[in-house]
Amino acid sequence: MFELCWEELVNMNQLHPVERIPLSENVDKSLLEITAIKENLPNTEAIPVEPLSNTAIFSPDHNSVSSSNAAYIPSSLPASQNWTGLHDFNVSFAPQEKNTKGVSWTYSSIKDKLYVRKDAPCPINFSAKNMSFNVDIRAMALYSSPEHASEVVRRCVNHSMNELSKEVFEAEHLVRCESQMASYKIDPTTKHHSVIVPFENPPAGQQFSTYIYKFTCYGSCAGGPNRRPLMLIFSLEREGKVIGRRKLDVKICACPGRDKKTEEKQSGIEVAPGMPLKRKEKEMINLCDVLDFTKSIYLPPVKKKKSNAGPPYSVSMTDPKCYEFLTNMKKLFDMCNAVNNLPPNIKALMYATSQKNNQESD
Repeated sequence: MFELCWEELVNMNQLHPVERIPLSENVDKSLLEITAIKENLPNTEAIPVEPLSNTAIFSPDHNSVSSSNAAYIPSSLPASQNWTGLHDFNVSFAPQEKNTKGVSWTYSSIKDKLYVRKDAPCPINFSAKNMSFNVDIRAMALYSSPEHASEVVRRCVNHSMNELSKEVFEAEHLVRCESQMASYKIDPTTKHHSVIVPFENPPAGQQFSTYIYKFTCYGSCAGGPNRRPLMLIFSLEREGKVIGRRKLDVKICACPGRDKKTEEKQSGIEVAPGMPLKRKEKEMINLCDVLDFTKSIYLPPVKKKKSNAGPPYSVSMTDPKCYEFLTNMKKLFDMCNAVNNLPPNIKALMYATSQKNNQESD
């Protein structure tokens, strides 16, 4: 009797392969049949089977895990790696006629960094090849330090208060574009701010299109960037899909020319000849050490000239340090007179030697 019941139970609950898991309807039906058998055969024991729904299923043939509730989660950190793409997307800056401390913006090719004043118009050139369709350029400011990379870059309250009172949408946006077609966006997931402009074809005879950008807060403003390093991400997009990207660092400061020269000097890289740096102040050294090379030069005796001056002057003092100082000044004065009376060839030799020593010391 037991063997007969077991054969009926096996026939009704055939083993299924892993790839063909029974549906919940079939499982429920099997449960009803097993329950009926248990009522007819009280000596048998049936194990209920729970329906499989909304659970991960492993398939040995495909070696993968799938889930019916899986969803795509975008990254909270936007990409910041340079990528020219298929259309050779590039960002450049026009050379400046003057490179002084008073410039409103300047670009360092050594640091790959833009230095710009607050609210100063900055022309930026964009180029792309083989553009036969409509694309957009998105500009986004991010913090370059890892500990602040996921935070949103906002203006400080002091500079955004006026526009916030007028309910301007882009009141807290740091990056602005001076274009009538510019639109300001806030990412629904990461909340990062960005400005989008349609990419216009370059004019005839020109390989790039120029847009004017402004930065509406200092990098040192408390409650805003707060001295945290910034970077700009320019992305070329077609229907929301990125097809090119360019990243560069940016510093919004009061004196772009000065900060550029200072940071280039600190980087230890030699600057081009057209970009002179302020000479480092020399330490105080002994005058005799500077003119030590004159010991090997024969100086002809100086002829004494008749002086129309009156009797010699004398100065009396009680401070020994002041007396020693004036004595050294008298020696220096006599030495300068002796050098001025030297022949021209000796003066040229002394000048060339001093220039050589200055170059070696620098």
